[in-house]
Amino acid sequence: MRKFKSPLRHHEGCPGYRRTMTDAAARTELSLTTVARVHDITTMFHAFVYFASEAVEEYASVGVRGPSGYFASRSAPLGPVSAEVVTATFYNFSPDLVRSAIDGVWEIVSPEEMQRARWRAVMRILDSTVAGAMADADVAEAIDVAESCVAALSYAGRPLAAANASVLAVLDDPVFAGNRLLRLWQLVAILREWRGDGHIGLLIAEPLDGCECTVVSEHLFHMPGVIRSTRAWSADDWSEAVDRLRSRGWLDENGVTGEGRTKRGLIERRTNEIDAVVWDGMNDEAVNRFGDLLEPAVEALTMGGYFAAVGRPAPKERA
Repeated sequence: MRKFKSPLRHHEGCPGYRRTMTDAAARTELSLTTVARVHDITTMFHAFVYFASEAVEEYASVGVRGPSGYFASRSAPLGPVSAEVVTATFYNFSPDLVRSAIDGVWEIVSPEEMQRARWRAVMRILDSTVAGAMADADVAEAIDVAESCVAALSYAGRPLAAANASVLAVLDDPVFAGNRLLRLWQLVAILREWRGDGHIGLLIAEPLDGCECTVVSEHLFHMPGVIRSTRAWSADDWSEAVDRLRSRGWLDENGVTGEGRTKRGLIERRTNEIDAVVWDGMNDEAVNRFGDLLEPAVEALTMGGYFAAVGRPAPKERA
């Protein structure tokens, strides 16, 4: 098994009840290392669309440009929601950035059109980059695993995951129905947003607000100015968040303190513990197998240069 490292970071009777946190005692033992590893792989398999020129082109074809493309395409499964809803569900972006990107966008394009534009971009990339890297049998096996997981999840308190699950039926449209890689991508998107929704809940409980968690991440990953700029927090917002974190023992003059690292580590561990519910009934071998099935796709996307923007250029670019 190859070691993969990512540079990114209902009540009973309702559909999807079968898998909840109350099932924890009945789960097959699964290591958190495996959960974290497969999360890294699924994140990369999903996230390439956020850095792709094909996505920019498809969004422009429906009249959406700039940051609006990212925010409208990712929030499209929620429907024509306001900037306030997008801010709440995306969490760590400046509300001013979200407002400038979302206000008026649903007057230009419907969420349904935006969802289709996103899928067209994903298809173009997967068909040109990944189709030759994954055998049809491996795609089918990965889809079987992902569909089983998605069908068994509870979506209570997880708006982005629930929204992405709700649009699965649209993939039966003849334009998309024959593309198995696209279906796999959307299933992985549901799993990724399910984890993310839970992670936000833990940040709220800590509490770490959207700006504060961005400050901590920038310090931990030694990316001065990079994460802040993509989240568009103002100098005042940033300074005030730093002051709050220092007063609570998260930061000092040298960056994140030992206490801060411990607290952040506990949030990540708890995120992995909750995320293990996705793989209910599966052991390390089975879950790692799912990661292994997706790894060639991630490697092909890396070779295609889709992660250069986040510090993972294709090998020839590194050379």
